[in-house]
Amino acid sequence: MSRILEIIETPTSFRSGIHYHRTLVPLKSLRSRGHSTREVAIGQSIPDEFMEYPSVVKFGRIYPEWSKPIELMKAYQKQGKRCIYDIDDDFWYVDPSNPSSGVSNVFKDMYEGLMKQADAITTPSPVLAKKMRKLVGKKKPIYICNNGIDTEDYVERPHKNEQLVVGYMGASSHWKDLKIVLPAIKKLQEDYDFLFVIQGLTSVPLESDIYESRKALQLGLLPEKKEYLKEVCAIGDMLESINLMHIPFYTPEVHPYILSRANFDIGIAPLEDTEFNNSKSCIKFYEYAAVGTPTLASDVLPYKTEVKYLAKNTTEDWYKKLEKLIVDDKFREKLAKDQQKWVLENRSLANVALEWEQACQKEGGLEVLNQKKSLLKRLLKK
Repeated sequence: MSRILEIIETPTSFRSGIHYHRTLVPLKSLRSRGHSTREVAIGQSIPDEFMEYPSVVKFGRIYPEWSKPIELMKAYQKQGKRCIYDIDDDFWYVDPSNPSSGVSNVFKDMYEGLMKQADAITTPSPVLAKKMRKLVGKKKPIYICNNGIDTEDYVERPHKNEQLVVGYMGASSHWKDLKIVLPAIKKLQEDYDFLFVIQGLTSVPLESDIYESRKALQLGLLPEKKEYLKEVCAIGDMLESINLMHIPFYTPEVHPYILSRANFDIGIAPLEDTEFNNSKSCIKFYEYAAVGTPTLASDVLPYKTEVKYLAKNTTEDWYKKLEKLIVDDKFREKLAKDQQKWVLENRSLANVALEWEQACQKEGGLEVLNQKKSLLKRLLKK
C-alpha cells in the first residue's frame, strides 16, 4: 500500500474545479484501491507528520510565489519519496481573454522547474504530454491519467421538463467558447420552443457580472483583464436577444448535484480550436453523460477523439446538429444512453484509479496492487 500526500495550493483550493477533478477524484480512486491518502496546503514549512507520512507526494499546477515548491519537492526526494507533478492546462499558451492569462509568464520558472525536478509527470492530455516531453526529455516518465466520474456524486437527472432545455456549463475562462454557438441558439429559438440555460461562468448573477465588466471598461479599471472584460461585454450584448436562465457557479463539490437538478435535455460543449484548448480533456462530456444528458461538442481536440456527435464551429453546422437533437426525441435518447454507457465504462472511478496507481508506483512496480497477481490467485482458487 502506498501513502499518497497531495500538496494543494491554498486552504481554499476546494473552490476550484481543478481541485475536484485532479485532487479529490484521484485520491478517492486510489483509496478505493487500498492506498492511504492525505492533503496539506503548502506553507512556509510543512509539519513533520506530513514530511514523514508519504511514500508518494503529488504536486499540481502552481503555488504562491513565496512558497518555494521546488525546494519542498527536493526535500521529499532526499528522503526517498517519489514526487509526481500533475498538469492539466497548457500554461505556455493561455489566451489573453482568459482571467488566468498571467500564469504563462509570471509562473513559468515554477511550473517548468517542477516538471524537471519531479520523478514523474501526470496529465489527462496526450497533446500536453507531447509538449512536456520536449521539455523534460525522453527518460522522464509521463503518464496519461484521465479525468473521471465519481458516480456517487453524479446522479441521473429528473428528465421530465415542461419545456425542452438546452444547457451549457463552464467556468469563467469559457466566455469566448460560448460565443461560438450563440448565433445558432438565437436562430433556433426563432424556430423552436426551448429554454437556454447557462450554468456557471460567474458566481454572481450573470446580468450583474456583465454590468460590472462594462463599468470596469468604461472606467479603465483592471487593465490586465481588458481582453477578458471585452469578451464578457460582447457576449452580454449577444445574450440580450436570447431566452435564457442563468444558474451561478457553485463550489465544485456541489456542482454534480446542481448539474443533475439543472436537468439539461441537451448539453453543448462549444470550444475554440486553439493550442490551449487542444490540451484540455473532455470533462464536460463526462459530466453531461454521467447525469444522462446527451452532448453535442465542437469538432476539435479533445472532443473529436471521444465524443461521437460533433459540430463544426460554424453557425450553420451548430444549427443543423442542435436542430436534430431538438426535433428527434428517439435520436436524443439513444445518443444519451450510448454516451453514458461509454463514459461509465471508460472514465469511471475504477478506470482512473488504475491510471493513477501506475503513476504512483515506484519503478519496478513496488507498493502497488498487482492486478495480474490478484487475477492469478482468483483463477487458482477456482
